[in-house]
Amino acid sequence: MKNTPRAIVIGGGIAGPAVSLFLRRGGVEPQIFEAYPEPATIGGGFQIAPNGMRVLAALGLGDRVEAAGAPSSEFAFRNHHGRALCRISLRRSGFGVTILRAAFHKILLEEAGRRGVAIAYGKRLRAVENGRDSVVAHFDDGSTVEGDMLLAADGVHSRVRSLVLSAHARPHYTGVIGVGGFADSESAAPRDPRDAHQLNFTVGPRLQFGYATVCATKPRWGWWTHLPQESELTRDELQAIPHDVMRERLLEAFAGWHTPIEALVSTTSEIMRTAIYDVPALPNWHVGRVMLLGDAAHAMSPAGGQGASLALEDAMIVGQRLAKGTSTVEGVFAEAESLLRRRAERLVKQAADNDARQLKSLGAFGQRLRDRLFPFIAPMIGRELERQYGFLQGAMA
Repeated sequence: MKNTPRAIVIGGGIAGPAVSLFLRRGGVEPQIFEAYPEPATIGGGFQIAPNGMRVLAALGLGDRVEAAGAPSSEFAFRNHHGRALCRISLRRSGFGVTILRAAFHKILLEEAGRRGVAIAYGKRLRAVENGRDSVVAHFDDGSTVEGDMLLAADGVHSRVRSLVLSAHARPHYTGVIGVGGFADSESAAPRDPRDAHQLNFTVGPRLQFGYATVCATKPRWGWWTHLPQESELTRDELQAIPHDVMRERLLEAFAGWHTPIEALVSTTSEIMRTAIYDVPALPNWHVGRVMLLGDAAHAMSPAGGQGASLALEDAMIVGQRLAKGTSTVEGVFAEAESLLRRRAERLVKQAADNDARQLKSLGAFGQRLRDRLFPFIAPMIGRELERQYGFLQGAMA
């Protein structure tokens, strides 16, 4: 009798639990090892794009995620005076869901628990033995675990990547910080009721500001923006900036922009901030029996809008193919990388280009030209989004 294949999954964020669920239903025994001492309960909001929702539907989680978040099927663009520039519909591709990261994480972990996926916390990886027939993970607490494969879903600062691709240990700092929060007052809600059912983006002479609801049952308005930050600050240095100082910087940057931007910022008591990194093209995503997934392989700026959804795609493609057992572990990894890599690298670059474009200053003529051209380029943006969202339809098992 053949022994049940065992998968070591490093990282308990998004890709780790998702790939474990696909493995579990296919007869592979996954175990997740998370460096943090307990599940994450904090964080901002983000959107799961239609392609990511398709993965969640395959896991039977689509309805739960939709109920916990705020579905949207349209992007709305305005200039900083509030003039509508265009709307881009997602209806042909499905819909996205804006949701609190903590709420989404809870859904994944609850399903992992229900499916019997073991999760060990406080397990910080120290070393990996990548053998011919098995792989062994060594942790800082002195414990070890052996498996048939190791899947690295440990994020942009991946410890696994630093061990198996040492020349690419550090991600690339983009020179931008992400800033956002949740309005504490209902008075900050936009006047246009349509705003609650779409992602709202405002472009100005420089920078961009976005806002959306993150929970449909109890509407809560979240907002986000990217600010230039030439010097790379550590997480502790960023968190040490007082909220009042950060708020004043934001109010100065977006002074005179249309409602409800000032109200959203002014009524946010806790302003979140994080340095933005990406992982440009790696020489490969897999080495022997070890494969990188999600941000460990292709982290991108949130300006691309695809980080979480690409992690879910990775989880499905790799998890389903490993569960089929029709090829060697190394063969599955090579096949999955061949399918996923080129597109992911293109989206990483596209996200970086989006950030660079936001940081450019436009004079009065440039703003007028942009506003006039927006309605004409909107269909092209829409077609590109449809290609992004429709990628998985040909790869679904």
